[in-house]
Amino acid sequence: MATGKNNQTPDNTESCPQQDGFFDDRPPSLVPTEDGSPTLLSVTGETYHSLSGAVLESQHIYVETGFRFLSDRMRKSGQYPKTIHLLEMGFGTGLNALLTYRAWMSERKGPAPEILYETFEAFPLHETIWNALHYNSSPDEKEFFVHMHQGPWGEPFQAAAGFTLIKRKEDFTAGFLPANIHLVYYDAFSPAVQPELWTKEVLGRITPFLETNAVLVTYSSRGEVKRHLLELGFTIERLPGPGKKRHILRAVYRPDTCLMTGVSSASIRK
Repeated sequence: MATGKNNQTPDNTESCPQQDGFFDDRPPSLVPTEDGSPTLLSVTGETYHSLSGAVLESQHIYVETGFRFLSDRMRKSGQYPKTIHLLEMGFGTGLNALLTYRAWMSERKGPAPEILYETFEAFPLHETIWNALHYNSSPDEKEFFVHMHQGPWGEPFQAAAGFTLIKRKEDFTAGFLPANIHLVYYDAFSPAVQPELWTKEVLGRITPFLETNAVLVTYSSRGEVKRHLLELGFTIERLPGPGKKRHILRAVYRPDTCLMTGVSSASIRK
């Protein structure tokens, strides 16, 4: 059951990075993407990342539009928290976490906050699969990648000094959510494949735990997603996407000011 991830038409290129193990227990297979980085293809035809580029997609949507945007804003304001608390829906291959670690390390020349990275994944990858994913570009990143995947589920551990990871194999629609979140990577299956994760009710579970001006980034720019986020108190920006993906969303939690940038009323209905 392919989604827009595998559709090369720009209008419908949604990203579906998680393993769809709830449809089939057979393991996914390794496939290359256009930027040379690998992704995974499930037996149903779903890919974990865009075929335009796995690293390209994760770097653009989550690291540049999310983590670096937040970090730059904190630096300009001079208000760095002791720890940046990040929540991810859809751990998948761990690529978002690895690239976040890379970006965080590049900013650690001076005083920098630590990272608390909490992530949900219903279908963790077997070691034989994640061990074949060569995303790391240095021995340090390889060590981080291995620690990240080998670390325990359901409890905090140090994936690297200053970078605490909590992997939760729980139902995101009903599981525990942490407080004081600064940044959300919403990287679930697309609304077409797993609509229950994109309802206003489920997205609304996050908002009580967000810091004011917390940032949420996602590959999905569907009209119902924009509407839900706006109604939940986010200011919405529709931004250019990576590769063949036309648009992505960045949302800033400002419950007293609900605005949309680059989003017409007609586009909300799409």
